[in-house]
Amino acid sequence: MHVMCHACNKEETYDPAKYRCSCGSAWEPIESDVFEPSDINKDENSIWRYKDLLGLVDINSENTLGAGWTPTVSSEWFGHRVFFKLEYISPTGSFKDRGTETEMNYLKSVGVDRIVEDSSGNAGASAAAYAARTGLRADIFAPDSASPAKLAQIEVYGAHLHQIPGPRIESTYAALKAVQAGAIYASHAYNPIYLRGQQTAAWEIWEQTEGALPDAVVVPVGQCGLLMGLWLGFRRLLNAGVIQKLPRLFAAQPERLAPIHYAFTKGLDDIPIAHPTEPSIAEGLTIVKPVRSIRILQALRESDGGTVVVSEDQIHAAYLNLAKRGMFAEPTSAVAAAAIDGVREKIGDHAQILATLTGSGMKSVILSEDRVG
Repeated sequence: MHVMCHACNKEETYDPAKYRCSCGSAWEPIESDVFEPSDINKDENSIWRYKDLLGLVDINSENTLGAGWTPTVSSEWFGHRVFFKLEYISPTGSFKDRGTETEMNYLKSVGVDRIVEDSSGNAGASAAAYAARTGLRADIFAPDSASPAKLAQIEVYGAHLHQIPGPRIESTYAALKAVQAGAIYASHAYNPIYLRGQQTAAWEIWEQTEGALPDAVVVPVGQCGLLMGLWLGFRRLLNAGVIQKLPRLFAAQPERLAPIHYAFTKGLDDIPIAHPTEPSIAEGLTIVKPVRSIRILQALRESDGGTVVVSEDQIHAAYLNLAKRGMFAEPTSAVAAAAIDGVREKIGDHAQILATLTGSGMKSVILSEDRVG
């Protein structure tokens, strides 16, 4: 598989031992202008319905856990009809699975036997599950303050869990030490095969809406793997002439940690490191500077999208209001729902909006109901 670095324009054959370009930036899969709907295997209800389109035809996908083809449902949301993409209905309970299933099957196919990953919880659980499925050894580095349910999930799959004190970035530093010692970095932030798997979410939305794509897609963002996957997936549809314009992509973040919002609203070309002073209940978004920061801003601007920040009270209320509508998503996911009103203010009351619910409420339960809106 060929990959490209958009920072220095280098192209080369992907080597899992080189998790990033020599210039320090992340690899991306080389984009294609071809998308043949006839290549979709409609008998397969997982990411592998797009196997021919993914360019991974040589991979034996027998180690699937069924990631992908998550429901897109319509629901009333405070006087408006919106769509929700239920990514939490995934094998390990988060959107990470569509990227991880693609990535781990690829790594297995090229002879990798041990991986490391750092995570605030969901990516680690996904990596641990697929390592177990594919027979890889896994070391997962996670903050010791992460959700106990997520940490337990990582361990029950048999991965070696390293609980790292301090902020989220310390887990990354610890993982990189293991990489320097020779382990393969199966990073959801850097890996181009993971990013290719995330593109399938865009194609599912296109199929499930029968081509009538929403005007805007709202994504809770940390490293922005899903937002990047959606952008690249929709771009491929656009470049192939399957759709006529991109949906407007909106990055939703908590006020307490919003580096993407800061950079976007200031008109910056890169995202500076944030310095949060308080933790957010949206623990899955605790990224002070995403790896693909320049490309993230490009995705938002190219799609005529933007950013929205929400308060802790808004996140809590959205979490409860989703549950009242039968959708049990974790607080991190509720950031997208909480941002719907802010997106509507930017693009109009009649716009059709889809919000992605990225993780299961089983992973981080809030019992209080004292702030239902």
